[in-house]
Amino acid sequence: MLNKLKIKNEKLKIFFIYCLIFALSLFFVPKVVQANGLTALSDTMSRLQKSTVKSDHTIRYTTPTGVAAGQNMQITMPTGFTIGSVDYTDIDVSWGPSTGFENELTLAGTPSGTTWGAAFASQVLSITSGTGTITAASKVVIEIGTNATYQTTGDQQITNHATAGTYTISIAGSFGDTGKIAIVILDNDQVVVSTTIDPYLTFSLTQNAVSLTKSGGGNPDYNNTGYNNGTANTLAANTNANTGYTISYNGATLSANGGANTIDAMATKTTSSTGTEQFGVNLKLNTTPATGADPTGGGSGAPASDYNTANQYKFVAGTTTTLASAAAATISNTFTVTYIVNVSQTTEAGAYSTTITYICTGNF
Repeated sequence: MLNKLKIKNEKLKIFFIYCLIFALSLFFVPKVVQANGLTALSDTMSRLQKSTVKSDHTIRYTTPTGVAAGQNMQITMPTGFTIGSVDYTDIDVSWGPSTGFENELTLAGTPSGTTWGAAFASQVLSITSGTGTITAASKVVIEIGTNATYQTTGDQQITNHATAGTYTISIAGSFGDTGKIAIVILDNDQVVVSTTIDPYLTFSLTQNAVSLTKSGGGNPDYNNTGYNNGTANTLAANTNANTGYTISYNGATLSANGGANTIDAMATKTTSSTGTEQFGVNLKLNTTPATGADPTGGGSGAPASDYNTANQYKFVAGTTTTLASAAAATISNTFTVTYIVNVSQTTEAGAYSTTITYICTGNF
């Protein structure tokens, strides 16, 4: 009986020892504190080609915890990416609730007061607070390179890895949040796109026959100017030639009876005058006589100065003469040609006519 009691007491003693050990473990086992995971992580690079000596990085992430005074964020670039002389003058850091650009941090090499420190040590960029903070759930934007728009002196960029592949940027630091970003390096990140644009020149001419009559109809006389008051003769041109186009004309003055009789051409620009032999043209809307139209269209073409004044006309017989032109590549303009004829009391009777050739030349 005594032996049974002794055994029972020993079992109770062992049980109590185990309970004591378990209770003590609740006080002495270290508690594990887990870091929060960063979200919405990305790194937009300006170049992905291997060994590219100048590539910008725009790193973005959302920090659940934020950054307290004195804490840091550490961005570790993969081994093989050459940091070179990149320093805080080549870096922008901003944060905010929406785009991340709402609050721009003032940076220096080391933190001091509200100024943050930004410095590379080997592959690790440490962004360290002096007394400044970043609010929890904020978006953080870190720009490294020439894309650092708030820095005015920075021009250094990170050199890409020499081998194509996928690499990982790690983010950690005393602020407690962690995350990783995958970036890719290619053998060649560019596509050469080419095409050839052929030169072109368009030119159109309407109304190949023009009859000159006086106002109200009938043949002109020494009291009434003849002009094309029927369907208008138009010229239209456009081109991609670097120095535009030239429209010119060539033809004789009006003649009759096999060329025995002629009407004087208006060798200098002047007004229409009845009772005097005149043959001339212009490209304007006129009132004397009431005919013609100003150039239309959105192009840069314009009449030559001798043909660009309302109610004044000119015709150079027998010589190729510039009528209108454009000085650069242009969309189309349409020019309306006005023809006038005046005769004297002694102008010989007959059926007068001429053929005028119009030429459009692209100035490539």
